[in-house]
Amino acid sequence: MKTKSENVTMNNPDEKRQGLKVRTVVTGHDAKGRSVFVQDEKVDGTPIPGLGELAFLWNADEPATYPSAGNNPAAPGIFPPVGGIRYIIGTYLPGVIAPEPTPEMHLEDGDEPGGANDGFHTTDTTDFGVLLSGNMALELDDGAEVLLSPGDVLIENGTRHRWRVVGDVPATLASFIIGARRR
Repeated sequence: MKTKSENVTMNNPDEKRQGLKVRTVVTGHDAKGRSVFVQDEKVDGTPIPGLGELAFLWNADEPATYPSAGNNPAAPGIFPPVGGIRYIIGTYLPGVIAPEPTPEMHLEDGDEPGGANDGFHTTDTTDFGVLLSGNMALELDDGAEVLLSPGDVLIENGTRHRWRVVGDVPATLASFIIGARRR
């Protein structure tokens, strides 16, 4: 499956992969409304330059309705619109994480790639993350930073921030992202 959204290409077989694979089991309803398993397969990661590799597990731009056949709406892009969701597991490379900006990433002057503010961005989302492996630091625009270790949970509320993998091994983060409205 190939899906494109601006600078992000999902499941592109031509890109160099690190081997991220996530078993994904999905339930749904059959024609009689009974619960059924509709998917049990490995989802491959997609390389994202300047970041690492992401496995896009569930992408919807609208709230779910039930009963449902359990099909992934497969909405494009990393960041959802208001009310949309993304469920992603990512393996991030050591150092500052600075992917190519997308239209959904709000950048300020000086946030361009390669500068002192490399990787800083704001999105109109609430992000719920749990660090599965490795260590990551989250830095806010005032220089405040917190180190996350495996098992730590972060709720990121649309603030200007950037990520950095601490150490010399990649970090894996599971993220559930909900589109929000900025006032």
